Formats: sequence, structure tokens, C-alpha cells
Amino acid sequence: MAGSRPSIQSVQRSLIIGVLAGLIFGCLVGLLISYIYIQTYPPVYAGGAYPNELAPGYQSNYLAMVIDSYIVNRQVPDVQKRLQSFDTATKVRALAERSVTFQVNGQGVEAQAVNDLAVQLKQSEGWSDDTVKAVIGELTNQYQGDNAKLQAIANFSNVIVGVVPVPPAPGETPAPGPTTAPPTPPTEGGGSNWIIYCVLGLAVVIVVVLLIGNWYFKHSRKAPAKPQVVWEGEGPAPIKQWSGTYTLGQDNYDEFFTIETLEGDFLGESGMGILESIPGSKPKQVVAFDVGLFDKTDITTLSRVVMSEHGYYDEALQAKVQANPQAEAILAKPDAEFVMETSALRVVAKIDELEYGEGNAYFTKLKLSLDVFIREGADLKIGTMDVPDQYK
Repeated sequence: MAGSRPSIQSVQRSLIIGVLAGLIFGCLVGLLISYIYIQTYPPVYAGGAYPNELAPGYQSNYLAMVIDSYIVNRQVPDVQKRLQSFDTATKVRALAERSVTFQVNGQGVEAQAVNDLAVQLKQSEGWSDDTVKAVIGELTNQYQGDNAKLQAIANFSNVIVGVVPVPPAPGETPAPGPTTAPPTPPTEGGGSNWIIYCVLGLAVVIVVVLLIGNWYFKHSRKAPAKPQVVWEGEGPAPIKQWSGTYTLGQDNYDEFFTIETLEGDFLGESGMGILESIPGSKPKQVVAFDVGLFDKTDITTLSRVVMSEHGYYDEALQAKVQANPQAEAILAKPDAEFVMETSALRVVAKIDELEYGEGNAYFTKLKLSLDVFIREGADLKIGTMDVPDQYK
């Protein structure tokens, strides 16, 4: 046993603090990198988001849907808003083509609605007669040979060119004045507000978490733990009972546990682990286990080396054990007991089960139980530790 292990409460506290610190550090680094990146490469409009940037086929579909929506809702402002990214020639062509389509199909009411829309858009947006006539001329040439379409485009031309203003239909919202071009997305500035909000929000979260954590630790330490040890022997009950079992094949067997008061104050640790095995054996043929006890009150580590018959009578292994003044060799026997005592702790160990391999050379199974007591009159008032009530 190389050193001490912290209590469960200490591990939980360290874990929460570590996670919180990692979260804070990660958020701050992320905010810093994001801010530097945005300042170096500010967001700019890359295109492809407005209707006039769609492919020609999709543009035609979009324009037709806007006009059809007007026929149903008769809201000129909505049409102006939806068509604000298109130039005048594109709007005139779309309206003229839609009017011709409706009239050729015998939908005179719809054609008249489109013509009225064209007149109102021309008046509100100040379309140039030259632009309108140029578009109508192109469509007239395009419809040569189709008398129905030529008649329809002529009707559209008669309505929109040199016509007196057409009043809005009943229930229709009057058209506003000329609209302005869509605002250009800002390319710089105003990018730090969200960072400020994020930092403030993070600070609030941190404060809340710290307050909750502080409340939890205070109340969890004040609440007395319920005794978990059932003791039928004489004297005060042990503060810890432990049982560990090794079986052949557990090549990394090492089972140590912390010793704490009922309030969770760390006192030390104890347990059992592999110490020595026959060289080259697979699986390990263990000949000696280290049963240790660490006492925080006097920084003492005791070792009891539980050995097989082969190991116990091995001179080299005995010499190795005797070289440690805090160690003592124990010959493993069924139901054998031994005791480890420090200034504050007393551990009673018992071999509950024992099975040997060939020639009693190595263990195939070893079950050990430990009862940990606080010695009578022991001074535990080291640091923040207090003596449990039943031992005062």
C-alpha cells in the first residue's frame, strides 16, 4: 500500500469542482476563440438567399405564386415586399405573362386582377414607361403567330401604359409610396453583444451552481450517517467491516478501502493485495498477500504478509518481509486471526476460507474479513476530524 486514498465525500467534491472548472474554462476559451474569429473574419452575405438569385425556373415559379397570392388576398403591400429584390423589367414581364395566361385560358376575372396590380405597382414604384413598353414589345415579338396571346398582351398594354390611376378594390389596403431596397446585412460591428450576454449568463449559472454545491456540502456533512454495521460482539461496534476474496486468475487483485468516521471524515485505509507470486507462472501463482493498515493520525502504515506454506518457509521472502520494520509474516491457516494496531485504529483480521494449489505452494482461494475499530481514548482531533459520539 503506497499511500492513502481520499474519502468518498472528497472524491465527490473534487469531481464536481473539476467538472465545473472544466466547463468554465471550456466556455471561456470557446467564447474567446469565437470572438477572435468573428473579428478576423466578420460574417458577410454570401448570396443565394434572395428570390432574385434563384435559378430562372424557380424564379418564374416564385413570381407566379406571389401574383396568385395577390388574386386571393388583394394585398398590394405584400406583393411589393415579396418582389422588392426584382428589377422593374422582371416584374413587368411576370405580370404580363401571368395576365396573358389567365386571359387565354378564359379566366377574365383573374386577368383583370393582374392588370390592376400592375397599374398600382407602376404608380407606387414609379415605373418608367420606356421600361414597360420595352418589355411589352419583347413579348409581342415572342407571341407572333398566336393571335390569342397577341390580343391579351395588347389588352395588358392598354391598361398599364398611359392609363389613369386605378383605385384599390373594396377591402384592399392602399399601396404605400415607393419602397426602398432591402437593407444590406451588417458586415461589422454589433458582434460583441451576444458575447456579453453569454458571459453574464455563464456567470449567473456559475454562482447558482456554487451556492447549491456549498449548501449541499454543508448539509451533507451535518447530517449524521446511519450506522451500517451490525455488531454482536463485546464493546463498541467496528466503524467498518470488510470482506475480500481472491481466486486463482485474478492476477491484478488489489482491494483496499478507505476508513472513515460516521460523519465521513477520513481516518486511513486498509485492505489486501497481491505481494509475491512464483516467477513466470501464468496465471500468477500467488504465495504472499499484503494486508495493510494506514493510520492518518500518526502517518503509520502497517503490513501483515499472509503467506502460503511454501512462501512462509522461503528464506529469501522471509528476509524481504523482515527488512520492513512495520511488516510481519503470517502463515495462512484456516480460521487464523491476527491484529494490526496503530495509535488510533485497531483492525482484527480473520482468514475465513483458504485453498492451496499443488504442494501448498500457492493460493487458489483466500477469503479474508477485517473489522476496523477506533481504539479507546484515541485522539482523532486532527484537522477537521472529530471523535464519533459513541467513542467520546
